[in-house]
Amino acid sequence: MNKLIILVGLLIGVQSVNAQSWRVKERDLEGVWKMKISLSDDVFEEEIREEDNAFARLILRATGNLVEGILDDIDIEIIFRENHECKIYVSAFGVEEVEYTEWHINSRGELYIDDSDSFQMGDDEYWVFEDDVLVAYEDGRPLDDDAAVYLVRID
Repeated sequence: MNKLIILVGLLIGVQSVNAQSWRVKERDLEGVWKMKISLSDDVFEEEIREEDNAFARLILRATGNLVEGILDDIDIEIIFRENHECKIYVSAFGVEEVEYTEWHINSRGELYIDDSDSFQMGDDEYWVFEDDVLVAYEDGRPLDDDAAVYLVRID
């Protein structure tokens, strides 16, 4: 019986430590963060395979390449400031902008960044740590099955 109680206690302790690694703390946000969007390799592949029309398959392939090219031309960097203000640098297609918005961390350690003109997240979308990377989540799972949206510290 004592072994069972100790085992349950250890399991709860491991779960607590594991949950803590996801929590965002203000001190962890120092530096410059760069947004990355990574599409899964098969984001268009299933649709391409299911398409009977050769021209439509060609259009789907071109669309996938276009989307990847557009993502390469967009650069978003974020600096979290002490007064819960965010400085967002956006560079897209040769145009650069600097915007400001606010951020906060809730009691569960989830980071919320308010919308700006070029940066928009849904009301129930938040960021948590996975290793040293901030990953966008919604309802306890990554934001999108076909694309990973995350922030990496670059400075």
